[in-house]
Amino acid sequence: MEDSTPTSAEVPLSISLDPSHPLYVHASDNPGVTLVTVPFSGIGYVFWRKHILIALSAKNKAGMINGRINQPSPNSPLYDHWLRCNDMVFAWLSNSVSRDIADSVLYCDTARDLWKDLEERYGQSNASRYYQIQREIGGVSQGSRDIASYYTRLRKLWDELKTASFGPTCTCGAEPLCSEG
Repeated sequence: MEDSTPTSAEVPLSISLDPSHPLYVHASDNPGVTLVTVPFSGIGYVFWRKHILIALSAKNKAGMINGRINQPSPNSPLYDHWLRCNDMVFAWLSNSVSRDIADSVLYCDTARDLWKDLEERYGQSNASRYYQIQREIGGVSQGSRDIASYYTRLRKLWDELKTASFGPTCTCGAEPLCSEG
């Protein structure tokens, strides 16, 4: 009877990663974590997105969704680390959206694919929301609010207006002089 135990030449060598390496997953990280306090339900994508990016950056994992950390080849010593990190980020993102949205992205292959799917569906700004925000800004008055509350309300609308712009996006890096956008 043949022994089916792999030989040492068949077992991929695992390497240890420095805790500052983006593929390093700490023992305290777990897939049940929710990165944001309020899961995304289809409303308020811009704010949810910002909080996710901050959380992933703090965990040194933003590269898993923005394309800076690419999937290594299966024979790379980093492949198993990448798989583990990808699964962790995938779980974190899935836990940070509503059940319906999580079910709709369950079959994405990677955390990056999941992120791109959400960006395509919810990240598209539209002209009507842009103009609605402009109207809200024009209608804000201090009224009985203290100056800090008044300013905070305006600041939130200004920030949302800045991120809700519509039309072609510059991809050449020459903004604002770009002829592409």
